[in-house]
Amino acid sequence: MTTIRIQLNSVEGEMLKEVQRVNKRFKHLDEYLILQIREEYAKISKGKLKSGI
Repeated sequence: MTTIRIQLNSVEGEMLKEVQRVNKRFKHLDEYLILQIREEYAKISKGKLKSGI
């Protein structure tokens, strides 16, 4: 397992709290990040299959 540590300054931390209130996808950042990684990987893996890599 890989651990990713993110440090936010106080302004960005407050911005994140506001975004989490409005957008439920940001409520659980770990789950949201994993979903984004899988989506991006699916895009590039399709390109690899088409190019024969």
